[in-house]
Amino acid sequence: MSDEHEHHHLRTPTRELPHKEKIARQERHIQILSLVLLAVLALLIYSAAFDLDHWAEWIVFGGIVMTAVGAGIAINTHDTA
Repeated sequence: MSDEHEHHHLRTPTRELPHKEKIARQERHIQILSLVLLAVLALLIYSAAFDLDHWAEWIVFGGIVMTAVGAGIAINTHDTA
């Protein structure tokens, strides 16, 4: 039996892909991360609407939201140059 039949991958490792395919895979990963970030943020907002009752809690919550928004902007920034 040849080596290619013994060594199976579910998908090609990223380092072995051509450049365009690497970029496409990275963009899919960014989309998935963005959706997860939005879902977590939505859950936090829902939770905050019912559980936060002190101004200090709202300040901490605001910091968390701003950090999440900053992370979302950072992972979705594309260099157009």
